[in-house]
Amino acid sequence: MPELSARIRAAIRAAMSEPDALRLWSFVAPAEVLAPETHRNIATHVFDHRDRLTPAHAAADPDVLDVVYLAAAYYLERVRHLPEGESWDGHACTFLLRIVHAVRPAAVPQPLRDAFAEHPPGDVPPYETVHAVGRALLAAGTGEKDPDAVLVAGALLAHAWGEARGGESGPHIAYGFGTGLLAMSDLGVGSEDARARGIGLMRLALAELPADDQFRDAMLAGLASALAKAPPRTPDEGSPAAEVTAYMRDGGPERLDAAIDRLRTALATSATGEPERSLRRAELGQVLRMRFESTGELTDLDASVTELRAALASEALDAESRASVASFLGLAQLDRYVHSHDPADLDAATSAVRDGCDPAVAASPAHPQRLTNLAAVLTARFDRYEREADLDEAVEHLTFAVTATPPAQHDHLVMAVKLAVALRRRGTHRQRPADLSRAEAILRRIADGSPGTGPTRQLARMELAHLLAERGALFGDERDIADAIDQYRATALTPTEDIRTRLRCAYGWGIHAVTLGALDLAREGFRLALTELLPKLTGPALGRESQETRLREVSSLATVAATASVMAERPQEALVRLEQGRGVLLAQALRLRGRHDDLAAASPALAERFERVCAELVARQRGPEQRKAAAAEFDQVVRDIRALDEWEDFQEPLGWERLSEAAADGPVAVINVSAWGCFVLLLTRPPGGPGRVDVLPLDVTQDEIGRRAGVFRTAVTRLREATGRERLRADRELKDTLRWLGTHLVRPVLTHLGLAGPADPGTPLPRLWWCPTGVLSLLPLHAAVLEEGPDGPVYTHDRVVSSFTPTLGALLHARSLPTGEHPASLLAVAVDAGGAHPPLAALDDELAVIGELPGRRDVLRGTEATPRAVLAALRGHTHAHLACHGVRDPGDPARSRLLLHGGELTLRELAGERLTDARFAYLSACHSAAPGEELADEVISVASAFQLCGYRQVIGSLWTVDDRMGPLLAGEVYCHLAAPGTPPAAVALHRAIGVLRGHHRYRDPLFWGSVIHHGV
Repeated sequence: MPELSARIRAAIRAAMSEPDALRLWSFVAPAEVLAPETHRNIATHVFDHRDRLTPAHAAADPDVLDVVYLAAAYYLERVRHLPEGESWDGHACTFLLRIVHAVRPAAVPQPLRDAFAEHPPGDVPPYETVHAVGRALLAAGTGEKDPDAVLVAGALLAHAWGEARGGESGPHIAYGFGTGLLAMSDLGVGSEDARARGIGLMRLALAELPADDQFRDAMLAGLASALAKAPPRTPDEGSPAAEVTAYMRDGGPERLDAAIDRLRTALATSATGEPERSLRRAELGQVLRMRFESTGELTDLDASVTELRAALASEALDAESRASVASFLGLAQLDRYVHSHDPADLDAATSAVRDGCDPAVAASPAHPQRLTNLAAVLTARFDRYEREADLDEAVEHLTFAVTATPPAQHDHLVMAVKLAVALRRRGTHRQRPADLSRAEAILRRIADGSPGTGPTRQLARMELAHLLAERGALFGDERDIADAIDQYRATALTPTEDIRTRLRCAYGWGIHAVTLGALDLAREGFRLALTELLPKLTGPALGRESQETRLREVSSLATVAATASVMAERPQEALVRLEQGRGVLLAQALRLRGRHDDLAAASPALAERFERVCAELVARQRGPEQRKAAAAEFDQVVRDIRALDEWEDFQEPLGWERLSEAAADGPVAVINVSAWGCFVLLLTRPPGGPGRVDVLPLDVTQDEIGRRAGVFRTAVTRLREATGRERLRADRELKDTLRWLGTHLVRPVLTHLGLAGPADPGTPLPRLWWCPTGVLSLLPLHAAVLEEGPDGPVYTHDRVVSSFTPTLGALLHARSLPTGEHPASLLAVAVDAGGAHPPLAALDDELAVIGELPGRRDVLRGTEATPRAVLAALRGHTHAHLACHGVRDPGDPARSRLLLHGGELTLRELAGERLTDARFAYLSACHSAAPGEELADEVISVASAFQLCGYRQVIGSLWTVDDRMGPLLAGEVYCHLAAPGTPPAAVALHRAIGVLRGHHRYRDPLFWGSVIHHGV
């Protein structure tokens, strides 16, 4: 820019000498003052002196002072002619006059001189002044659509950003430069990547800006406006990214399958080099995680973590790629935490997502996604630790992420849903209606207005229902709860592949309808959940551990559904609902093991196909793809069989008529424990008559049963170890629990059945099957104290022969099994695992007494009793007796096991067996009949696993038994089983316990109460 002329310099000095009388620009017409060319020229003079805009330079160089005063007076004049609100002209004027005031205070007009006197201005870096002038010129040039002005403004802002980076005002100046680049792009000047660079700088600025900055909301709005104008990025057709985008919009699990197949093919190609190979691994890990969230297959989650860790270990990735990979690894580890509830997984997730938020790449378009992942982990941390700062940080990050992501981008709606979830958490925790209203607005917009039928829209509707239900409960508004039911119902009925979301919504629909007293509406929701959705959620395509994980999410579904049916006076339906939602995996496995001789007669080819695919599904060591293929073939062959005449009900869930047959040999007491009430469904069926179910309300609560069960198990453990006063207290707690069981649960059942009194002399005791739900299955109902008699306590054992069954279906299946075409033979296993477990000194005595049973007998003793040898031997015998240590895992009952030589016999190994000639198993092992507290209604125990293998009758133990008691009890059982007429194993055990109770050492229920009978 040419130097200032002598005439202009003279005018400047005259104005400085009389600032209140002479306005330097007052003689210039307003139109010329506001003309773009005038503004450009003044700004260019400022740019030419950009590094000297300080009081020191102005004092030392009159030329600098002249330019500063000229520009200051110009902006002061512009402010007089512009409407209010054009703030950058005012900022530019103030910054420039600060310099003048520091050198010649008298040159500043009186009003500003007074203001500076009251609030002395401090020194500011030159780039602050350059930035203010650039922003003022940018605003004018954008309004006038003047490309030359915008280019000059861009030069000013670029210089300011280069100088301010890392400083306190850096985020604001970066944002200003970003808006300048956007203006260049809009006017077709500047570089081709001006828009992308501009949006990147705006993102970076907001990422670095303090959460409480007064300009943050306006800056977020500006970024959102810029992104709304950006053309959507369209991935290449047929690429993995295109498949993922289509999945997010419209659903369809086959799209994720296709993306995974393409990525695996690319990785298998040797031509794929670095960094492309590591990038593809990271992409594969992310899509595998998405498929896990859709299907629940844990092998996908494990593979996701493996791929992401491998990609992160690569030195070929740049900082941007490493940040994204670390962030997605954190998200996968968060999914692991949701499955495991292990805080170590949550800590690993936290570390990874924070590594992913590298400030060095905060300008990246991927940074909002990385902040979203961090926010998801922070929300989970709040759920666990209730630290409000985590939730506040999550809301802050998600607010930015939603704003900084183009609306057309496939994950924009996911970010918005997560923001709403964080707001809902905070709103309910702090009882802040404003947060809840903001979350509601976001979710309604997505649920009602988003395109497609993909998982995000359904997720938004479910989260909206959660919000309405929580707000309705929090503030007592039934209208919110009614609206929540509508949202749950609409989502549950949407025919998409997102079964998990649909099931959770059907569950919510039922629960909240009950709270409003709409029982028929509730029953409709529970029917959908249990009849249609639950079987799909836990289908055989999933591995066993994955199925258990999904069942944990709806662990009380069956018991609350049954309670709703009882409230509606439909006890038969209640029984069906319990059967549909309890022992789900057991029922599924039993359907693969049934005998279908009649099918072979109707269609030998279909019978052979069905038998083959059942064997494939039962087989162990099958990968997810093999399971998926076998499950699809199973569904097809079932459809083909149902197409046969009179076979339309093949493999359908058991209905009332079939379930009522479970009481053909004696009554069954199904005890339902739920938060809404506890009751017994008493199933009876007189010979030749129809089944009947009576409802017997119980004067107990779910919480009380849970507390009693905990006290009882603690007492049992202490009685093995404690002495003196501690032992007496434990004994009292055990006896108190047995009396409570008798008073509140068992005696009402026996009284209703007419069995509370002693049997007539010479009359066999009647049989009674117990089918408890929840943690009640951990308590010895057969050892409950009914009353105090003249000779001591009267127990359940004195009135009935008790058997237990996990479900009615398991009892019916056991009865349907053939008694065997081969002569009885016994496999006896005796092994002391040693180590930390107490020695089993009576094993040889136990082996000696089981010889009463006639027939072939094979023994595996000590080192012979390896897991492989035992499994192989079980296949060749009708009876099995295993004397060894048993281990129960309360938190993961599927990990319960028998300790053999050199290894363990696990439930998952047993589940892979189909023993067609098995009849009776005696498990002389601690905890072999005790299910876990987790998944209690799946009744997962070693005993139930033996039933699953094919054993019609199983004897097991609820807790640790005295090793010396084993030979005495087993000897009595086998003596009775060997007697003429061979009574059922339940009767044999009942008589053996009678003998045990007469023994001075074992008369206490601590000993004999542990042993129970499962089966027919």
